Amino acid sequence: MAVYTTLSSAQVSAYLSPFNLGELVELRGISGGIENTNYFVTTQAKGQPPQTFVLTLFEDLDYEEMPYFIGLTEHLVAHNVTVPAPLRNETGSALSLLAGKPTLLFPRFAGDHLARSEIGKNECAIMGRELASLHRAGQGFAKQRQSHRGPLWWNELGPRAAQCIEGEDATMLMMAIGQYDAMQSQQPNLPTGVIHGDLFHDNALFNEGKLSATIDLYNASNDYLLFDIAITVNDWCISADGSIAPHLYNAFLDAYANIRAFTPLEQQYWNAMLITAAMRFWLSRLETFHSLDNHQREEGVTVFKEPDVFRDILRHRMQKFHQLP
Repeated sequence: MAVYTTLSSAQVSAYLSPFNLGELVELRGISGGIENTNYFVTTQAKGQPPQTFVLTLFEDLDYEEMPYFIGLTEHLVAHNVTVPAPLRNETGSALSLLAGKPTLLFPRFAGDHLARSEIGKNECAIMGRELASLHRAGQGFAKQRQSHRGPLWWNELGPRAAQCIEGEDATMLMMAIGQYDAMQSQQPNLPTGVIHGDLFHDNALFNEGKLSATIDLYNASNDYLLFDIAITVNDWCISADGSIAPHLYNAFLDAYANIRAFTPLEQQYWNAMLITAAMRFWLSRLETFHSLDNHQREEGVTVFKEPDVFRDILRHRMQKFHQLP
């Protein structure tokens, strides 16, 4: 959600014209994040109140990859999952190029993400139900996509990242990657389907105590559903030191299981998935922090997320065995 690509008002006005939303009255970059360029765009049609939208330019994803995300969000909206689907212009197209980048325009939802201190049992239960609903709805989505930050990525990046960190940490990172590879060699028959892939608390908007939208589905792919649950638990259900907070953990997983029950194999591989999910996000933060990717990052543009947060989460997951309730 940083601004890597700077746009002029003239560029955005020309882009907006086929959407028939009125005149551009404000263009404001959204700071933070590490992957895409985002702007708040406010327009006003004659005699109408102003409306604000979110304009997203995709810095990492290719134009050819975008139909998956457009189709997925429209499919989920049709199945009552609260995600933003892109607007379509007067020709029926949602996708176009702006400043040479694939670009989509989204409605802006009310609300904001929760502060860590605001996450309680009720919020975790809401998100457990929401993720289970997304997984169930995703079973009917026909298109397939492999994650751009899956096993191929972490097996290539892992050894390079290990060279940038201290010895014990490097060993832990490579052990976590090796554990996932060993699990894969057993070919576990775990439920698969569409996953969100990044359902952290800053990717959910709450308004007056209710979920208004689940956002940022650009890590969505087809993978183990259990992996997605582990990603979400590792952010929503933790104490300040990264350890599991039992009251949040149980609220989330009980709510999820009321919509989609866990299988015996998911029970068996759950702890391994918690470890894999922690490793994956530690590695993505190490990638950015140590400039191991291809982004041209300017000082002050990107908000770098602290890698050690997920190092500590991974350490906790490797030290204590967890079971599904």
